[in-house]
Amino acid sequence: MWTLAAETFTPQEITIFLLSLLVLLGASRILGEVMRRWGQPAVLGEILAGVILGSTFLGGMFPQYMQVLFPADGAAALALEGYALLAVVLLLLVAGLEVDLSVVWRQGKAAILISMTGIIFPLTIGTALAAAIPTWMGKEPQADLLPFALFVGVAMSITALPVIARVLIDLNLLKSDIGMLIMSAAMVNDLLGWMGFAVVLAMMQLGVEQNGNVGMTLLMTLAFVVVMLSAGRWAIHHTLPSIQAHSAWPGGVLSFVIVVVLLAAALTETIGVHAIFGAFIAGVAIGDSSHLRQRTRDVIHQFVTNIFAPVFFATIGLRINFIDSFNPVTVLLVLAVALVVKIGGCYLGAKWAGLSKRESWAIGAGMSARGAMEIVLGQLALRAGLIGEELFVAIVIMALVTSMISGPMMQKILQSRQRRSLKDLLSERSVIINPKSENLEDLIYEMSRRAAELTNLNINAIALAVVDRERIMHTGLPGGLAVPHARLAALTKPCIVLALSKQGIDFDSPDGQPARIVCLLLTALDDPDSQIEMLSLFAQTFERPATRQAALAANKPTELLAVLNLAQAGEGGTENV
Repeated sequence: MWTLAAETFTPQEITIFLLSLLVLLGASRILGEVMRRWGQPAVLGEILAGVILGSTFLGGMFPQYMQVLFPADGAAALALEGYALLAVVLLLLVAGLEVDLSVVWRQGKAAILISMTGIIFPLTIGTALAAAIPTWMGKEPQADLLPFALFVGVAMSITALPVIARVLIDLNLLKSDIGMLIMSAAMVNDLLGWMGFAVVLAMMQLGVEQNGNVGMTLLMTLAFVVVMLSAGRWAIHHTLPSIQAHSAWPGGVLSFVIVVVLLAAALTETIGVHAIFGAFIAGVAIGDSSHLRQRTRDVIHQFVTNIFAPVFFATIGLRINFIDSFNPVTVLLVLAVALVVKIGGCYLGAKWAGLSKRESWAIGAGMSARGAMEIVLGQLALRAGLIGEELFVAIVIMALVTSMISGPMMQKILQSRQRRSLKDLLSERSVIINPKSENLEDLIYEMSRRAAELTNLNINAIALAVVDRERIMHTGLPGGLAVPHARLAALTKPCIVLALSKQGIDFDSPDGQPARIVCLLLTALDDPDSQIEMLSLFAQTFERPATRQAALAANKPTELLAVLNLAQAGEGGTENV
């Protein structure tokens, strides 16, 4: 028979906890959606909710109300802290799921070069700067210099995969070669960055003077990473099909993923490294399985980012006065290292990998986006007494600023010199109505045959290049779209083949819908700008549901070209098709 312990929640504490959770979740979600509608990262609104409800505003004007709603101690405060801890563990799971090791291997030396220079330059400059002028950089008097300096360097070098992915999606670049290269480099960057942060975590928790304990902790951490990404990854990959076959979707897979992540988080916490590192590595191992469908990943992402993450980011602003702790010198120093050194390092890596100057600058701008991960690091360092509130505020500002300007910088760099429409690149011979193929590879071969007729290139060379690119990452888009593509050395100008499949073909799209409008895009190997432009044109042309519906109703190539002509004429053109 279960009995309640004497130290338990009182009805008043339960009420306070539920109300504080309600207010934080509601306010952070509302402000997050407002920021999203304004084209800004949702995390900006979520942190702003905490700033408004915390010491900066509510606590400054009506401290008695803040103390009632968000008490500094007691059972309600402890419960809210536990919720925030679970939230950050799950947030690192989502970050880990974004790391696809197979994609990284297929990208080759370019991704490695970009990620390494994107880590080494900010890590070196950030560490050296923090060691040289620790007071200006926000070091706490009692903190050891070595872990502090290493923390600053690591914080300057880590990227934010979810933010980068969001920027690339907004610019219609995620499925492009440059988009995949940025994502691959960011994956390596984050994996190495978090392993570096594991060193800092061990130093923070055990103390620099305990060299033996730190060394043992690092050896155990390395062993955990190796086992988790080998045997653990294998076990997860072979267990997922059974889970999916014998349990309801998505509940069974969700439960399995959460159990694995909590176990990994508990293990790393036990060996002396924070639980979030275990959650991140578990996310990498789980996300690398091809059995974890894109739709399931999106369910996990939505579950975490809409229920747990907003509360965590809102709690950041509760106890810190962002006005009193704002130091312009520290903010400028952090921003300078985060932007100039990061962009410059990635630019050099891209140039050494053989990319053009324009592509290299665009990659540097894309890799400069930070976001939630830097804020998580800063929160942990602040709680451990490694940094002060001034540096933490500077890190939060840096994370938000880089998230907001990364997209506009890339857009400016990659802005097309000439504007074309999709219709201008199509002819009746370029359109296939109701292809005979019933699966992805057969459809690519059927479309490649038509492309070979249009370009006089070898059909097998075209199909092989497109299939190889598809194996790196599926090119399915939401709304029943897909854009398989490749860059060919023998091609002199872009070639597009458009297929309308009534039954649809599975391209593993994020929303789980089969692709009914498929665009095969071929561009010259030495003309990356055309690929970026064509991918953007396709996404923009079929962005509106009315255009997609009208296109699928076409029974002849000429009818499809008429739909595209009306779509090009104006926003309202497709409504009356």
